[in-house]
This record gives sequence, C-alpha cells and structure tokens, in this order.
Amino acid sequence: MADLNITDQVLSTLKSFVTGLSTDRFQEILFAILFAFIGFVIARIVSNAFSVTIGARLNLHHKLIWRRGIFYFIFMLFLIASLREAGFKLSVFLGAAGILTVALGFASQTSASNLISGLFLIGEGSFEVGDTIQMTVIRGQTIEGKVLSIDLLSVKLQTLDNTFIRVPNEQLIRTPVYNLTRFPIRRIPITLFINFHEDIVKVRQVLIDVADNYPFVLDEPRPMVTVTAFRESSIEILFTVWTLQNNFGQANDEIQERIRNGFIANNIEIPVPKMGLVDRTTPSPLNNEDIDEYANQQALRREPKA
Repeated sequence: MADLNITDQVLSTLKSFVTGLSTDRFQEILFAILFAFIGFVIARIVSNAFSVTIGARLNLHHKLIWRRGIFYFIFMLFLIASLREAGFKLSVFLGAAGILTVALGFASQTSASNLISGLFLIGEGSFEVGDTIQMTVIRGQTIEGKVLSIDLLSVKLQTLDNTFIRVPNEQLIRTPVYNLTRFPIRRIPITLFINFHEDIVKVRQVLIDVADNYPFVLDEPRPMVTVTAFRESSIEILFTVWTLQNNFGQANDEIQERIRNGFIANNIEIPVPKMGLVDRTTPSPLNNEDIDEYANQQALRREPKA
C-alpha cells in the first residue's frame, strides 16, 4: 500500500505541475535549469582547482576520489536547489528513488555485487591509480596492466601492448592481485644452468662481478647466487639482483646480456643439447658352425650346476 501511495503522489505532482504551467511557471523552470547548469560549471571548476592545489600533494588514486566527491557533492546541492525552485516535492521523489533503487538491486545482483566490491577496493587501497597490477582471471588467463581508474563497478587497465581492459570489481575481490609497482625496488630472478664440471665458486664470483659492474643493480640488498638443484646433465643456479622500479625493464634485459658475455670471457659452459649420428654396420649372417656353437652354449647354460 505504501508503494501505491508514493506512486499516486508522484503522478499527482506531475499532473499539478503540467496543469499549473504558465508563463511565470515557465520562467521558474528555465531559471531552475540555468541554476543547475551553473552548479555543474561551479562544481567542475572547484574540483579542478582542488586537483591543482591541494590535490597536488596527494597520489593519483586519492586525488581522483576527492575530485569526484567534491564535484558530485556541489552539483547535487545545486540540483536539489533547482528542483525546489521548479516546484518539485523532493520527499516524494526521494521515496520513489528509494523504491526504484531496491527494485534495480534485485534485478541486477551482479551490478550490486560489483558496487559493494568497488567500495571495498577503494577503502582497502591495495592498489592505486598509476600502479601496475597482475592477476589471473577465469580459465587461467593472466592480465597485467597499468591502473587508469578505480570506479564503483569496474577497474580500467592499460596493458603493456596499449590495450584497454575493463575488469569487474567482483573479479578483483575473488582473485589474488599482484601489485608490481607498490614498492620502490624490485628483484630480478634469473635461472641459469651450468655443466657439472664447472667450478661453482668461479661461476659465483663471475656473476657477482657482473652485478657489481652494472650501474642499475643496487648495492643493497646484495646480489645472491644460490645452487637450487642438480639436474640430469646440469646444475641449476638462481641469480637474483635488485634494481629500482623505474629501471626494471631495462635492467632485466641488459643484465642477462652481461651474464652471457661474462660466461664467454671466463670459458664457462652451459649445457647445450647435442645430436649425433651413430653408424651401425649390418652384422654378417651366421653360418652353420656358428649356429651350432651358439646352440651348445645355450644348452650348457641351462644345465644345472654340479
């Protein structure tokens, strides 16, 4: 019954608005529209001014949230004032909006779930606008990209190959997310294989010298060389170095080239699969004497020992 009463009130308000439309009323409506437009402009100016002044001290994520919050807050104040100026009863429309919101919530449970997940993502702050994240989504697909925006329903990413991806917030809540740029330094793990006859102490010293002579490798934490496993025909070694986040891509490429040059200069070999040809000559056919001799040997083998 309450729903019907609210609906009747909305209809009666609209009817009275249409029947009472006159020249003065039309001027009020025009003034309300103009007032809402002015509010939109003011909200835009204030939010942009905040981003340039106070927002400059914040990171991109917090700046985006504050700018949107200031814009919608100021614009809603002007919009409510313009509706009142036009003669609308806000209580009636707020009640209808509440019923409509509940109906839409039941009709679109996925959107509601994404909305709640978006609030958790914004509040948790596990990643921010400008960070590079990596995640594994449905069917094992790995997505890596730079965060462009964190909205209430989804997160927008820009991948390394300049592709735009929209990821629902519910998916981000249910899967592990790797923030690759959260900390200022990052480790580069490199797995190497050497032959069994190589001197491990010599190999370790060559790798440490390569790291010390490369300017993008940090002195602290120190580079490490660890023997991780013995394979069928090689020794597995894990070589790890640390570099600044901004230098990760270039350092990951150039350090491996320097390792190769260091191995060549110090005559250190890595196991390389080899393929060869074996010449097997066809044996000559057995004659009768060979057959008899072979048969006698088999018979002697079957005799029990004395």
